[in-house]
Amino acid sequence: RHQRGSDHAFRGRCQSTGRGGFCQHHISYSCKASDPHVLGLNMVEEIITRDLLSADLKCSLFVAALKSYKRDSVLRPFPALYTSDQYKDFDALITDSSALPGLPEIIQDKNNRDQKVLNLLRWILSDKLFTVKSVPKDKYEEIQALPGSPSHALPTPDFLFELEYCEKLSAKFQETRGDRDLIYAFHGSRLENFHSILHNGLHCHLNKTSLFGEGTYLTSDLGLALLYSPHGQGWTRSMLGPVLSCVAMCEMIDHPDVKCQAKKKDSSEIDRKRARARNSEGGDVPQKYFVVTNNQLLRVKYLMVYSQEQPRRRPRQPTWFSKHRFAIMMTLYLFILILIGLSSSKAFTYHWNRLLGWRP
Repeated sequence: RHQRGSDHAFRGRCQSTGRGGFCQHHISYSCKASDPHVLGLNMVEEIITRDLLSADLKCSLFVAALKSYKRDSVLRPFPALYTSDQYKDFDALITDSSALPGLPEIIQDKNNRDQKVLNLLRWILSDKLFTVKSVPKDKYEEIQALPGSPSHALPTPDFLFELEYCEKLSAKFQETRGDRDLIYAFHGSRLENFHSILHNGLHCHLNKTSLFGEGTYLTSDLGLALLYSPHGQGWTRSMLGPVLSCVAMCEMIDHPDVKCQAKKKDSSEIDRKRARARNSEGGDVPQKYFVVTNNQLLRVKYLMVYSQEQPRRRPRQPTWFSKHRFAIMMTLYLFILILIGLSSSKAFTYHWNRLLGWRP
């Protein structure tokens, strides 16, 4: 669905850097203590207290990227604490990340926190050029309706998050947009990719898909997006769950560089120039699909997270047989020995045959 006007609240994204700097108006942190450990702990506590679920999401996406066999490419940005002469010390990072405590433990237990682990956690949680904000689940219907496609019986996400960007980037995007419409669509990807998507945005030049041309692929059908977002291993200590799936709801500027089945202005005819992306192997972009060929026209607005609950193994209640297994086995063994002994007795054989009506 399209939305016109410049009053729409928009928060942009930095396309030129993965890490960026801090947005000062997003962090109201202050501390008079001079101990770096106290400073770091207080800052982490403030971020967690402000929005526990969003902090948990950042940790989950970071760990998912770190666990990936493609970690060298998907873990971007990479913490500078673990780099030396352009060498990324993944072993040390994996060791320290495995020691990350569950976020509620940070608030409950403030003692015995390793400084390296605390620094890593502060790096993961610190707001840079954006803020992730958890939103109520009842906003899902509103979000799902934004693309304007018919709603189907699809699973409701377990968690919803909204991305807000600093004022400078918002103004830059708004300038690019002008008075053009906004188009809403979904982007599905593997969980390991969302750490980079969160920090760097969706870059069309990184997309290897070329069936309908080069660019970032989106769809107005949430069901299609979910097909590209399989559940993946996240953070074992996450409150969201250890196995997650993530779909991004994006906003695009209605621009010729957004390839789709769009009609010509003041006409019911499809604009063929806009329906095909460069180097397309499959022809025109299909209905419900969008191929964005310009990074500056696209940003993530919401993240929908689906948690796959792991079946808990209930402890088996010990049965009477399991409690008395040894006694039962010994009784059976003795019974077999008695049968063998009786079978070799002529008197027993005689009376047994008479009981059965057999004549010797």
